[in-house]
Order: sequence, then structure tokens, then C-alpha cells
Amino acid sequence: MTKSSFEKLCIGEIKAKKLIQEYQTPLYVYDEQKIEEQYLKLKNAFQETKLDFEINYAVKANNNPHIVEKLVELGAGLDCASKAEVMLASKLTKSEKIMYTAPFTPKDELDFISKKNVTMNFNSVEQLERTEKLPERISFRVDPGIGEGDFGLVLGGGSKFGIPEEEIVEAYQKALEHGVERFGIHMMTGSGILNPEYFGDITAKIMEIADRINSETGITFEFIDIGGGLGIPYKPEQEELDIEETVSNIARKFQEGVEEHEIGEPKLMIEPGRFLVSQSGYLLTQITGVKEKDDTSYVGVDTGMHQFIRPMLYDAYHEITPIDNKESEVEEKTVVGLVCENTDKIAVDRKLPELETGEYIAVKDVGAYGFTMASNWNSRPLPAEIMVDGDDKRVIREKQKPEDIFHGTKTEYF
Repeated sequence: MTKSSFEKLCIGEIKAKKLIQEYQTPLYVYDEQKIEEQYLKLKNAFQETKLDFEINYAVKANNNPHIVEKLVELGAGLDCASKAEVMLASKLTKSEKIMYTAPFTPKDELDFISKKNVTMNFNSVEQLERTEKLPERISFRVDPGIGEGDFGLVLGGGSKFGIPEEEIVEAYQKALEHGVERFGIHMMTGSGILNPEYFGDITAKIMEIADRINSETGITFEFIDIGGGLGIPYKPEQEELDIEETVSNIARKFQEGVEEHEIGEPKLMIEPGRFLVSQSGYLLTQITGVKEKDDTSYVGVDTGMHQFIRPMLYDAYHEITPIDNKESEVEEKTVVGLVCENTDKIAVDRKLPELETGEYIAVKDVGAYGFTMASNWNSRPLPAEIMVDGDDKRVIREKQKPEDIFHGTKTEYF
């Protein structure tokens, strides 16, 4: 066994313990300055290239309106995946800064979105043909059959997304037949990628596909969207994605493509989600019990897969740390939640210090796909969300009450 030291956790300039004392656990907390730092890091790297570019935040990563509004204020456009996200986006920004991308969408949603005149990014020709009134500008999501990433989130060949590369020209021909005159093209092939070269490779690929479409249809493009996939280092041994190198690779391949192919003068678009918000987020939770069973040291907490499902769904790794100063031997422990499901394991055989009932720990890097994937499973209320900005804090979502779970059931019980 080795002895390790853990320092008192602060979020922004506020001690995590103070936030817990005021708001109780479980509790989602976000560092607003970290969100701004991540956005500006990406924006500044693109500005250095002198390209016409746009960063569209993937709202599905964290749809809290306060977080979405913050990114809009910083200059982001919005990539939406549902009617509700488009409704929110329409309150916060102009229609030309909104893109809608979702597969197998019900017709009533397609028709609702089309009336908003946002850019619709279609996953199939059928989806386009089921839309009653097409917007001024559309794109298709092409599946080039390639992909990379962690957590089983490779989105290339074999996924439900996009139109196969060999069918993409026919898709654009169909759009022309429907009277569409303004076009973009979109690709999203993976998630959580930490390899800067990969982003240059996919940029070169989509430029080649755009050239073939132009050669066979005469279409030119207003934008080329290479999707998201920018990763963050969830594990201690991982390094940060080199954003300068990543953007340089993208810009070089993009400029080469524009110069070599007659595809117009497109804007370069990218749609990060986790890169912008994941590292801002912490899930604070109290230890509700510890026990030894079957050669396993279990640490039970007052959250679980109902409030944070990524470790169970993707086998995703998230750092866990005590929130107070602690120096002790580290041993393998399995951190589990309180719902009635044996897969409810936040961390398995993780090296952690001695932990006791009543103490508090933090699950880190939960700003993306954390609260936004939470549910009321086991009739557990959703936790509060808090935004910290330096030494300032504010509630950006109230903690749900138990009776709120049954709202809308039309009963007299609550």
C-alpha cells in the first residue's frame, strides 16, 4: 500500500464543503470560469488561422439554460438534437446560428423545426422527404465509415447515424429536386478523441467528399461541419488534447481542400460539447455506508446511476477525490450508488484513501453528459445544480422535491 495526500477541494474560490453545507448532497456544481477558459482556448486557436469559422456548442452535452446562455454570450452557435433544444436555442440566439441534427425524427418535430428556419442537418433522404416545408439551408450527415474515440462512442460505419459515403451524391441530388439551393455538409465520426492528427484526417476526408458532390451535382457549400469529438483527459495518465496542433491540422487540410476543389468558399464549423463543459463539473456526494463483502471494499454514496450513468453505460472513468484534506494509505475500493441495481457502480477497484460514513467525495469532469442524462429512477429526486464564478455562486436549477416526481400523473396523492 502507498500513502497519498489529498488537498481540500475548491470549486472556483469556494470550498466544496461550504457548498455542501448550504445546498446538501448530492449536488452538481459547475465552474463558470472553466467553461469560458475552454471556449476561448478553442476560439483563439481558430482565430490564429484567419479562417472563417464557427463554434457550435452541442447542447445535448449539458442543456442547462444558464450554461447554454453563457456560451452564446461568448459567441457560440448551437447544435441542437431535439425540439426542446431548438425551442431553447431560439430564445437565446438567431436562427442562422442554430443547427438541428437528430436521427429518425417524428414528422411533427421535423415540421416544427423547419418552420424555425434553422439549418437542418438530415441523417437520411427519407428524413428530408418527410419534412413538409424545407428550410432555406440544409446539409446531410455523411458516414464515411471511419471513426475513433473512447467509451464505445465511435460513430462511423456500423452506427445508425448518417448517409453512407457511396449514397451521399444521390442525397444531394434529391435535395436539388426538392428546390433546395443552399447547402452545407456534416460529419461526426467519434467522441472523446485526444489525437490531434485525427481531426486533420477527417477534415481532409470531408473535403474530398464535398468535391465529389460538387463534381457530380454542381453544388457549392456554405459550410463544412467536421462535427465534435474533442476529448478531455478523464484519466490521470492522459494528457490534454493539444488544441493548437489540432486546429492547425484542421485548418491546413481545410485550406488545401478549398484551394484544390471547386466547392465554393465555405465556412468551417465545429460542434464541441464535452470539451467545453465537462471539466467544469463536479458531482458532490456523501458516503452513506462502507462494508467489506466477498473480498471487495464497498463505499456507498447518496447518488448513483440515476443521477450519473456514464460509468455504467460506457464504462467511463471519472476521477474521485475526498473534498477535505486527507493523508492515508490507498486501497482498492468500489464506489456504488443507492439504487436497486447491481450495475450501479461509479468506480470499480479504484485506489482511494480510507473513507468513512458521513464523509464527502467529489466525482470530477461531470459537466458533460452528467445531469443531462439523469432520471427519476427508483423515484429519486433530481439534485440541484449550482454555478460558481470565482467567489460568487448561484442556483441554476432547484433541487427536485419527492412529490415533483409524480407531477402530471393526475392523481390526488400529491
